[in-house]
Amino acid sequence: MDQKPQAVMVPMDVPWEGRWLSWVAATTACLRALGVECDAADVAGMSGYAFILNVHQTVDVSSPTAFDWAWLTAGVQLMGRSTMELHPFDMGEKADPTGDLRLAGCQAAYDLAAREVGEGRPCVLWGAYLPEFAVVIGVEDGFYHVKSFKQDMGQPQPPIKWDEVTNPSGSYVLAFPTETKATQLRRDAYAVGHAVQLLLGRGTMGEYALGLSGYDAWIAALEANKAQPYGNSYSTQCFAEGRDFACEFLGRISKRTPEAAEPLGRAVAAYDEASTAMHALRDVFRHPPKDEVNDPAKRARGVELLKAAKLAETRASGALLEALRFWTGKLLDREGE
Repeated sequence: MDQKPQAVMVPMDVPWEGRWLSWVAATTACLRALGVECDAADVAGMSGYAFILNVHQTVDVSSPTAFDWAWLTAGVQLMGRSTMELHPFDMGEKADPTGDLRLAGCQAAYDLAAREVGEGRPCVLWGAYLPEFAVVIGVEDGFYHVKSFKQDMGQPQPPIKWDEVTNPSGSYVLAFPTETKATQLRRDAYAVGHAVQLLLGRGTMGEYALGLSGYDAWIAALEANKAQPYGNSYSTQCFAEGRDFACEFLGRISKRTPEAAEPLGRAVAAYDEASTAMHALRDVFRHPPKDEVNDPAKRARGVELLKAAKLAETRASGALLEALRFWTGKLLDREGE
């Protein structure tokens, strides 16, 4: 292949606020740079990331990211920007992870990012330094300039060559090319419905369990002493943060929706319990890990806390189902106008 990197483009000043869920951090940074008034809780809630629990049968490090990222974008579009994705499977890289198809994917990702940056729009990139998400703030002669988790750690963020991105699942760029508009009613209706779908409607996919069944896979891995130390610790941090976001986001919806405040209030209280349990789990399985996951007493405590979190999040899902009746009626009324 004859690769032709784009020319110099000056890096943009995009404020970065690091999160364990780096997709949420990167997307929030892009949206705010493009004029959308939001924070990480809004992005996590509207995209649904706050309600995702995706657990590998060994709780490996891929658990917080190994799902279909296309699930996340419809909610972002309701926040005020359209989305354009180069998805990990678009270029067929899985069939040729080290050859021409991978290079084609890397080139397509770079071309999309270069076009967006050239128009003054930052975008999200998968695989900056590690399999994590970052913000592309500039490109220069075949190199990405990014904001990433390294900034949180006080580390340098050297330019990344277009074909040296750490993207084992394939190339991914998320762009936000144009403005969109949606009513608050439709935004909230979508967010609550999507949350219920993510909690109850996914089941298992290969070696992963999604939604509430993810707790069962996690518990089983701890009970059988099959949970990977680093993956278990990392997943604990990520999914605990997600429960925090869910609690905060639903609290905001409850305050602006008095007609559904009672069931939403129960959902918020349940997520507060789930968040408390997951924070306690953080204390059991600290990051970076040592040998906690091989301690029978710590595993037993972890199982206890995961069962408590699942019970709370199960109650939350029931309350959200009740709350959906409000939006269903309102949207049907709008259609009849």
